[in-house]
Amino acid sequence: MKKFVGIVLPLISITILIWIEQGLEVEYVWKTVAKAMLFLGIPFLLFRKTGFPFLRFRQTDKKSMSIAIGSGLAIMSAIIWAFIILFPFIDIDALLIDLADAGITPTVFPFVALYILFGNSLLEEFYFRGQLPNLFAKSRLRLFLPSFFFAIYHIAIFLPWFSPALLALAVTGLWIGGIIFQLANERSQTIFPSWTIHMFADIGVLLVGIYIMYFY
Repeated sequence: MKKFVGIVLPLISITILIWIEQGLEVEYVWKTVAKAMLFLGIPFLLFRKTGFPFLRFRQTDKKSMSIAIGSGLAIMSAIIWAFIILFPFIDIDALLIDLADAGITPTVFPFVALYILFGNSLLEEFYFRGQLPNLFAKSRLRLFLPSFFFAIYHIAIFLPWFSPALLALAVTGLWIGGIIFQLANERSQTIFPSWTIHMFADIGVLLVGIYIMYFY
């Protein structure tokens, strides 16, 4: 039953978020509210009796954190280099229009960046590396399926910016990245290592965003 929920719940949540992202013209703040309800509010109501053991950060061991920091730096560098290499194939103008339509302007970008770095990263880790893997217990699906959902969830964000080939490449990279994130948590059984990697990855994305927002 839990595995069934672990498949159906994210499919419904992701479908709703893609519809909001691409079907409705709403600002970023309302998309954030919807994501918080789907990734945090509903899981809390459904699974609050579990106590969310993956949030016990104090049990995270030093080795896991050392690996997480090294992996995070590597992924951050890879994101920056990927942007440099693929820059000619990315529709930057469409990206800027999409950001403006969402209410993300140069003035509010610093505040959005802080939320993305600390709030959004924790929200996604709670859902994709905490709650969903818990539903699959010790099954190998805990590594691959939540990471796959993590990847396709980002289609809603990337769809207007990338060609189909680049979109497939981005989703594949996110799937592999999600697996790496989950492996980082296996030793400590907390999401602190993957959250650390996620924040490093977001730093890479935000550095790209700073260039696009202020220097393009």
